[in-house]
Order: sequence, then C-alpha cells, then structure tokens
Amino acid sequence: MAVAQTAKRKKKRDWYRLGFIALFLLPALAILGTFMFYPIKETFRLSFMRSSGFGEEIYVGWRNYQRIFASPEFRQGFVNVFKWAFWSVAIQIPLAFFIAFTCVNFRTRIIGRLRGVYYLSNVLPSAITAMLGVFIFSPTSGVIKTFAKTTGWKWLESIDWLGNPKLAFWSLFALATWAYMGFGIIYLMANIEQIPTEIREAALIDGATQWQYAWRVVIPYVSYAIRVQAILATVGSIKLFDLPYMVTLGGPRNATVTLGITLYREAFLNWQYGRGAAIGVVIFLICLVITIFQFSFVNDHSATDQSI
Repeated sequence: MAVAQTAKRKKKRDWYRLGFIALFLLPALAILGTFMFYPIKETFRLSFMRSSGFGEEIYVGWRNYQRIFASPEFRQGFVNVFKWAFWSVAIQIPLAFFIAFTCVNFRTRIIGRLRGVYYLSNVLPSAITAMLGVFIFSPTSGVIKTFAKTTGWKWLESIDWLGNPKLAFWSLFALATWAYMGFGIIYLMANIEQIPTEIREAALIDGATQWQYAWRVVIPYVSYAIRVQAILATVGSIKLFDLPYMVTLGGPRNATVTLGITLYREAFLNWQYGRGAAIGVVIFLICLVITIFQFSFVNDHSATDQSI
C-alpha cells in the first residue's frame, strides 16, 4: 500500500513538473510559431501562387520555380553566393586566425589597442560600411582615385573598381572582408586564450617555432571554433543582401548580384510575390542543408577528437 501511494505521489509530482516546464515554454513557442514557423509555412505556400500582394492569389504549381531557374539574374546570383561563400572560408577565416593568433601571442600596447579596432567594423551598421566602400572606390572622387591623381599613377587612376564587372566582385569582397571579419577575430582570440600557458611553454621549450606551435597545437585546439566560423561564413554568404545592394545594386551586369537582391527585385520592385517567395524557399533550403551537413561534420569530428 505504501509503495503504491509513493508511486502515485511521484507520478503526481512528475505531472506538476511537466506542467511547470510547459508553462515556461509556452511564451517561447508562441513567439517562435508567430514569427518563425508561420512565416516559413506561408513562404512555402506563397511560392506556389501567383500573387502581387493585392487581390486574388492563383495557384500555379511549380511555375514560379521554373521561371526563377530560367532567369539569368537568378543563376548569376546563385553562382555569386557560392563563390562568395568559398572565398569567405578560404580567405577570411585564415586571415582572422592569423590576426587572432598574433594578438594573443605577441602582446604589446599597440596590439592591445588593435583589438577594439578590429571589432569596430563589426559594430558599424551596414549602411555606414557601404558609404565607406563608395567613398574608397568611387571612380570620380574616391580615396584611391584621389591618391592616384596625387601620385601621378595613371594606371591606378584608370581602374574602375566598381564599374568593371571583373573587378566589382573583388572590390566588394575586400570591403566585406574588413566588415565581417571582426567577429571571427574576437571569437578565435577568445578560444586561443583558453589554451593553458603550460602547453605553450612546453612547446617552446621543446624547440617549436611559432609557426609549428600554431599549426600543431593552436589549430587543433580551436578546430571546433574554426568549423563554426565556416558555417557562419557560408550561411551568411548565401543570405547576403545589404552590402552588395547598397554599394553596387547588384551591378555592373549582375557581377555582384545575390539571391537576396534577386528576391528583393522580384517581390518588392516587380510585385511578383510568388517568385520572391520561391527564391526565399531556395535560400532557406540551401542554408538548411549546408547547416545540417556542416554541423554533422562538426559533431562527428568532435566525437572523434574526444575518443582520441
């Protein structure tokens, strides 16, 4: 009898505990459902409709997807975002690691002050960053143009950094590297600083150079942080919109167009909400697949590292 009463009280406490947890989860679930899950569901639904945002919606099936994939602008944006993602991982992450490693292992007054300078670019709004980019690369009165005129370097003066389709992408990417790399530097610095001092001292006593210490000790130690940086850089590149649009409007000749810019043009300039939603679905699915794949890769390697 006593055992049955104890089990009954325990079951009652479990129900109270479950209700208590549900009570505190309900606000979060309501917010997620209202501002995330419902908009995602509506975007999928709208991608199968012909809609201008006003009046009746007409079901067109997969026609919106057929039209966007047939669009040269969409295909160029598709290529550009993956190109942007590749070079973000290949250039920005190694550069961020090099700066972070230098700031942590070579402590001076100047480097200590540079920490704030490196992160400043991450604090600035995208609009200000875009203005700085135009101020630097402007073909009429930009910093580079003015410097070329002052020094008499005609070859530099003749370069149109934002108007040449072959240079516009790289000019914009250089600006984005400065703008987006600050978080990576601070994040990697925080991870490098967690390496015990004894490990560094032991490596140096054994005769390891700074390069060997960085390659054989630091990189394996912060490998998880580097992989997370790769995920953020890749997904951020796929969703990129603000900086290319404010600096070049996706031009010249779609050299810097992205999927986000194409979505904006279709939905809010051409009033083709269905096509815009279809592009949004494509962006969402690409980011979802990449995130699942990369996080699975991270977890697998983390488990392997722990077992070793």
